[in-house]
Amino acid sequence: MNIYYVAKQTFQEIYQSKILINILFLGIFLLLITFVVSEFSYGVGHKVTLDIGLGALSLSAATIALFLGSTLIQKEIANRTLYMVISRPVSRNSFLTGKMLGLSGILFINVLTLFIILYVFYSLLGGTFNYLIPWSLFYIYLESLLVMFIVVFFSLISNSIIAIFITLTLFVSGHAMETVKETAAYRLSTFLKNFVDNYSMVAPDFSKLNIKPYVLYERFLDQSTLYSAMFYGLFWIILFLLLSSFVMSKKEFS
Repeated sequence: MNIYYVAKQTFQEIYQSKILINILFLGIFLLLITFVVSEFSYGVGHKVTLDIGLGALSLSAATIALFLGSTLIQKEIANRTLYMVISRPVSRNSFLTGKMLGLSGILFINVLTLFIILYVFYSLLGGTFNYLIPWSLFYIYLESLLVMFIVVFFSLISNSIIAIFITLTLFVSGHAMETVKETAAYRLSTFLKNFVDNYSMVAPDFSKLNIKPYVLYERFLDQSTLYSAMFYGLFWIILFLLLSSFVMSKKEFS
């Protein structure tokens, strides 16, 4: 029950901070983009809208996860509220898990609301349902959770600025893996090829969670690939949760 109350309080605090106002601004942005697309895209407006919309949705969720996650625990330390909490019958790991669950709820509402707005515009422009569209929503949410868990971990062993920088570096490099594989340097350099091929073994490969090209063009992806990517993302989330829990249990707060 301690985890539930911490999660509920965290959710309410973030919600009351008006952070979800970004949904309104991004919704307006999508509306304007949709209008422009419908005027100049000549029959493929729904594809361009879905392309831009999924990109904006992913960026919004990752940004919220990055900046709110970096201060999730640091803010409690700075305000000294953490000391009052852990002095009560609430374990450090329960407090950490509750904070993460609260922020996860905020991320879910953000992703779901923007997706509904996007899908309405997509449908109005003639887009049809494809089973990969809900999967893309799930992976965007999974991606934002992974960003949050990574930045929370690094914020526990460093400061917020360093945590943001490291997480952003992992996020960008993780998304660049598939692009690098298409370059001549990758095909010609044995060192680069080995590095890229082994990257996902030592760091999160975010490109595995990006199925947007399949949603827009191929419109098909086999179930084994979908589930393997899901378990890949969950593996890294659980790993960073365990690492964060270990650091939290050993960390000296002063």
